[in-house]
Amino acid sequence: IATDVFVIMTSVFLMNLRIAQLNGAYQIVYEDMVGFARLNRAAIIVTKRWISFIQAQKFEERLEFNEGDVGLPGGLQVSEPSNANPTAVDAIRRFGGSTSPTMPWPEEGSLDGGDDDKFERLEKLITRASKNMRGSGGSKKGGSSSAGASGSGGDLGGSSLVDSE
Repeated sequence: IATDVFVIMTSVFLMNLRIAQLNGAYQIVYEDMVGFARLNRAAIIVTKRWISFIQAQKFEERLEFNEGDVGLPGGLQVSEPSNANPTAVDAIRRFGGSTSPTMPWPEEGSLDGGDDDKFERLEKLITRASKNMRGSGGSKKGGSSSAGASGSGGDLGGSSLVDSE
């Protein structure tokens, strides 16, 4: 009789152990199934939202740099105050003439804004200013010779340029 009870108890224990293992495996499979279902739903939602977001941005429309100056498509136009980033030189080079693709681009040497041109213009300006100071100094009585000799006043740089030439 004792062996029959032992066999029945062992069978019940092993059957409960097998049911617990199947239950654990089912829970793992169910969690994976719910996770994959959420990922698939999220992909659909994100795709729909992403497409509507891209369409709302209007990337196919050209951006306007300045009034009447239409640029490239595919960007976001951001307005900022003009004094936020002051620049002395315009970064966009504009060329007059035809926009035909068969027309050649202008020569690089003909572009305005080279350092040599700036120095030449500055040199001409200094030469003209020194000639004007010489010419106006001779017509006035007691002209610029006393200002240059005294060494006082804000005109030191100009008088030394006149003396050096």
